[in-house]
Amino acid sequence: MKRLENKSVIITAAGQGIGKETAIRFFKEGANVIATDINRSNKLEELSKEYPKIKTYTLDSTNAADIKKFSDTISKVDILFNCVGFVHNGTILECEEKDWDFSFNVNVKSMYLMIKNIIPKMVNQKSG
Repeated sequence: MKRLENKSVIITAAGQGIGKETAIRFFKEGANVIATDINRSNKLEELSKEYPKIKTYTLDSTNAADIKKFSDTISKVDILFNCVGFVHNGTILECEEKDWDFSFNVNVKSMYLMIKNIIPKMVNQKSG
């Protein structure tokens, strides 16, 4: 039996990099993977074509309404892997306030919004 057999997993920012590789690895370990990304890029399409059983969704993880709508479609979640992240260019002295706000929204607020909407499902199912 695979380590994640019959586990339901949500992975954000799964279109490339760590998110994509985690989605593939979890799938190979038997998980039912739901992979999200902010846009339906070629990379998310490629993931879906290469691994048709991985469900892919376009999701802006900084948008509360989008996350609520997405979470309403999910019945079971065992693992939530928030992989969304952004690093601004340059030093903090070179960082514009708008870039700081964007970075904070992506790196912190998105985590809060996903957790706020997904953790109650884990609490209700008494696992996750």
